[in-house]
Amino acid sequence: MQTIILDDHGRAWDARSPALRSFLHCSIPDFDFLTYLIENLGFVAVTKIAPNAARIRFRPETVSQTSIAAVLYYLADTGIERTIISHPDQFVEKLVPSLAQTIAYIAEQIAASQQQPSSFTSKELPLEILANTDEALSSLLTQWIDSKQVYDSATLADVLPESLRPRFMLVEPLDGRLTITDVGSGFEIYGETWRKNSRGLPMEEQPDYDYGQWVQGIYRRVQETRLPRLDEVHATIRRPDKNDSIHCRYRRLILPFTCKGNGGTCLLGASVFDFREQQSGLDRRAVEECPA
Repeated sequence: MQTIILDDHGRAWDARSPALRSFLHCSIPDFDFLTYLIENLGFVAVTKIAPNAARIRFRPETVSQTSIAAVLYYLADTGIERTIISHPDQFVEKLVPSLAQTIAYIAEQIAASQQQPSSFTSKELPLEILANTDEALSSLLTQWIDSKQVYDSATLADVLPESLRPRFMLVEPLDGRLTITDVGSGFEIYGETWRKNSRGLPMEEQPDYDYGQWVQGIYRRVQETRLPRLDEVHATIRRPDKNDSIHCRYRRLILPFTCKGNGGTCLLGASVFDFREQQSGLDRRAVEECPA
């Protein structure tokens, strides 16, 4: 049975098409590609299972309105009446007997998803507390002040505390989007392959797209204010490659730099965690993987 993907511009793709993978610069993914399209990019998958029946897969929290509109046109144009609808948070698939009821059910699921409590919270903290609570982030802030806010990767590598060297992310604005330009070796929450290929990606295009969008909004505020920001973060982050989620609690410092050479802006985020907050060895391992 052929599966059709409707993207966020309303275009239809064969799910097995190499052209789609090439278009998304993802020729040999080491994860469930179809799940990634649905859960993170907001695309919709439609599989025709009978002359007048189809299975629809989408994620209400991330689905594109354009994708939904394209699906409804597709169903009408192909004479589909009965549908089976599923999404990641639904344990039982929904059988819907008519197109009108399909439209109503999809709208209901999207509306309900917008009322869900956020999986991500951050509390902005005064920078003054660093002097008494965290030596690593405090020394990074001191280096930012001493450097006159000019980013020099070689100098920073020499003075960056050992505990922060694997736990940082550097982003720069490119064509209006914050783009990842460097990431520490300890950023393993999404796996080594994603980390090694993350340079050049827009910041929000993380495997957990919701988290990526949320965190880039905080970095964006630092970019706009040109002021450092310290947060205590609680986040439940989805890992599509492992088909699970982990809860992270960490403290993150974001610093606005002027890039040495081109004079542009770059933002450095670094994070630390308190193992005393963790309840088990499994929790400790999970927090070690949490992002910057």
